[in-house]
Formats: sequence, structure tokens, C-alpha cells
Amino acid sequence: MLLSQSTGRSPSKPIVKGWCQHKMKWVVASPYFETAHDRWIHDSITDDRHSFVLIPSVGEDRNWHQSAARAGAREWLQRMQQARRAYAYRDHGIITVFPQLAAATGLLKFVARGDRPLVAWLFNTEGLRGPIRRHGARVPLSVVDRFVVHSTREIEGYSTLLDLPIERFEFVPLQYGAKIETEKPEGQDEPYVFATGSGYRDYGTFFEAVAMTGHRTLVLASDRILSGLTVPPNVEILDQLTRPEIRRLVRHARVNVVPLTDEALTGGLVTIVETLRHGRALVITDRLGIEDYVFEGKNALCPPLYDAKAMADAISTMWHDDALRAELDANASRFADDHCTDEAAGRGLIRILDSVS
Repeated sequence: MLLSQSTGRSPSKPIVKGWCQHKMKWVVASPYFETAHDRWIHDSITDDRHSFVLIPSVGEDRNWHQSAARAGAREWLQRMQQARRAYAYRDHGIITVFPQLAAATGLLKFVARGDRPLVAWLFNTEGLRGPIRRHGARVPLSVVDRFVVHSTREIEGYSTLLDLPIERFEFVPLQYGAKIETEKPEGQDEPYVFATGSGYRDYGTFFEAVAMTGHRTLVLASDRILSGLTVPPNVEILDQLTRPEIRRLVRHARVNVVPLTDEALTGGLVTIVETLRHGRALVITDRLGIEDYVFEGKNALCPPLYDAKAMADAISTMWHDDALRAELDANASRFADDHCTDEAAGRGLIRILDSVS
């Protein structure tokens, strides 16, 4: 079961309730929008009480997931320019995607003493850890009406870091809205283990584990995260793959693995959700922050942190036990269909927009 999506307490909001009494208009600003006609979860919403206008990104460096800790001066300038374009829609509430845009738009709202609702969707960052950044972020983020996080652990974590009421933080499961292919989901001729991603990954333990199993293994990760590690002979490091190619590897892998560290509030959520949506179970490190999506023996096998032998055993179990793998895959697909689609995210978004309108 998903954990509770609400604290049950009356939300504490900095806006004036009743800002809009009729149809609510929203602008949505995201660093990965290329045009005003891009696809987003608003396309799955049929509630005609809300309308949406997309604000494309400024510049050419559209990165789907760049944390505030890594954003430089150029990126912040681009986010401020995009925030100004969004704020220019005077009679619209504002939805931002990723923390930089929330902070940039919040600064404009704070300076203008505005009362338009501001919702920060996909608020996920490690850029608040340093005291200077944390204190600097508190002013612009203090006027955000709702922070939408994708792990229940982040609710208390960000509330504490920002010194804001916990009621301003809402959990909505992360969605994956790409088309799900219907081709045969698993390759049998040359079976392989697959691991991808670079955020908070523990490839050292993973390499030890797959070396024990001897199974053919494919890895797609950044040079930075793999630097200094000894790659076993049964592991092939991949490079420069397209998104469709990555999705195909996920679907055809006999075992998908997400090896994680215990850093940050959560980790690996994008890879987790994409894999589950493709109807594939996981071998994934058991750590805090993933418990909203991963359930031991239901849609995953979860070895303990930094335990190569336990990870090797889990990989081998899923590799050899066809019936177990089929059951876990079916559960993965059902869970993702129920909770991780654009339609599910759209319902969560409407619930939150209604609460601040």
C-alpha cells in the first residue's frame, strides 16, 4: 500500500484562499519544455475547471533532472528568465517543475508581495544541505503554496530543511508517461543483467555481486560514478544510448538491478518507476526513501545495503526462478499501472490545485 498522501491537518498556506472563484488558469514552467505544445500530465486531465499554458525553457541545455546543487550561474539565469515569462501571466496560478524554477518564481512572488498560488511540482534536490544554500533558499521558497514530492520521506525532510509547515508538502507518486511497448518483454537468446543510472548508485557492491554470479551484465552509467572501480570481465559498460534503446534494454533484461547507497533522502526513483512501468521487477538495495514503490517479495527482491553476497543471491534467485520472476513482473506492472501513470499523477495534481485555488 502507498503511504498516506496527507497529514490530515489543515494546510498552512501563504496565499489568500478564494484567489479564484471560477475556472482556474495555470502556467506551467519546466526546464525540459521545448515548445508550448509539449506533452505533460495536463494532457491526461479531463477536469475542465482548470486550464494550462506551458512556458518553454530558455536556452538549449534542457536537462530532465538537474539538481540545484549542480546548477551554475548560466542555468540560474535561464531559470530566472523562464520564471519571469511565467510570472507575466497576471491572472494565472503558477506550477513549476524542479526546484530551481520554484526558487526563481518564488523570488519574484516574494518581491512583488504576490498572492497568486505557486505549486512546486517534482521538488527534489540535495542543494539544500549546505547552511548558506539552505538559508538562501528559505526566503524565495517561503511563498510556495505546495511542494509536490515523490517520496513520503521527503515531506518531513524538506519541511525540516526549509523550516516550513509540513502541511505544505504533498506526496504524489512519480509518473512515467511514455508509451509502453507490447513486444516480448524478455530476451531469451542472450539473457543479461542490466543496471543503469548514476544518482546515489553503489556500483562497487554491484560489481562484486555480478562477479560472483558470472551472469552477463550490461551497465549504463556516467564515467564519474564508475571512476576508480574494477569492472569484472562479465560486465560490459555501455555508452551513448538513446532513450528508446535504454527502454528496450530494461524490457529485455532477465534481471534489472538498482544498486543504491544510503545517501540523500531517496534515490533511484526515476529508474524504479520506469522499470516497474515496463512490467519488470527489480533487484534493488533496501534503503530508506524507496518504500512507496518497492515491496520485498511483491515487486522486488531487496538485499541489504553494501552486501555483495546478498545482492548476488537475489540476482541469482531472480535469474533462475522463472515462476517467481513472472509473479514479480506481473505485480510490478499492476502497481505501476495503478499509481505511476500520467492519469494517476493528473488526479494528484488536480487534488493539489483545488486545495490552493
